[in-house]
Amino acid sequence: MRYYETPREEIDWFREEYEFLSNFYPTKVFFDGITYYNSEAAYQAQKCLNPDEMKSFANLSSDEAKRLGQKIDMRPD
Repeated sequence: MRYYETPREEIDWFREEYEFLSNFYPTKVFFDGITYYNSEAAYQAQKCLNPDEMKSFANLSSDEAKRLGQKIDMRPD
C-alpha cells in the first residue's frame, strides 16, 4: 500500500491544534524583502501590479488583507 492510500484522519477545519495551518493564523512571514503579519497578507500582496501597493499589506490583519485584495488592480496572471 502506498502512503497516500493509507487511511488516516483528515483535517476538516483549521481550529484548535490545526489553527497554525490557516492563512489567517497570526505569524510573521518574510517574503521578497517585506515582513507581513500573516500568510494571507503575503498572498494577497502578490496579486498587486504596483510594488508600493505590496507594502501596504505588510501591517494588515488577515481579514483586512483579504478585503483589500478584492479592491486592487491585479496582475494579469
